[in-house]
Amino acid sequence: MSFLENIPYKESLTLKGSSSIQTNKPNITITRYHCDCDIYDRYHLRANMRGNDNRIQNQGYLYFYINPEQRQSKFIGVGVSEQYRNRGIASLLISSWIMLSLDEGFSKMSTIAKQRKPFPLYILKKYDFELNDSNKYQTSPKVVHICKKENDDKKYIMFQNKQEEIRFRNSNIMKTDNYMIVDSQENSSIIDQVVLDTPYYLQNNERAYQKSLQLYHSKIK
Repeated sequence: MSFLENIPYKESLTLKGSSSIQTNKPNITITRYHCDCDIYDRYHLRANMRGNDNRIQNQGYLYFYINPEQRQSKFIGVGVSEQYRNRGIASLLISSWIMLSLDEGFSKMSTIAKQRKPFPLYILKKYDFELNDSNKYQTSPKVVHICKKENDDKKYIMFQNKQEEIRFRNSNIMKTDNYMIVDSQENSSIIDQVVLDTPYYLQNNERAYQKSLQLYHSKIK
């Protein structure tokens, strides 16, 4: 039985390789919760640090579940506190999830089918997560273009389908995160594309692990 399956409920444990909470250095913890809405327990990774005032500050979280029988680990979502956005916290949490899952033998890694945040999917693609059917980039109405404006860190996105854009504009994601929707006439460049509400699967475990290890050590040590 893996470390994940033995974690006591609602007890926060520091991940291997992460130190006690330091000033201006992230500390990654994991907590296990029973979820009435799912047959699987949920696991929360949290990034915390000690501020200059000595108070513990929450930088962000990631949550996922595992299927022990099929050795699956599924990404549910990630969120970063507003004051810590654009500092690589989401990438750090994703790296932590990848390393932990693979270390514990959960080699079948993917997102849930209902993932609707474009930027986490964009980050996951950098870690070798991809659609099983690449034709969906041409055929799906849920394609979202990830855009960039020069000298600007805001999350710019562009929709191919107007109905999907309207749906996203009215969603809680749009209300609580710093997404900016642009149209094809605005001064931005497309750097990638993702498909919402469609699972992404890890394609190369070793490559994802090595990339995660490198980023994790750069942020934690």
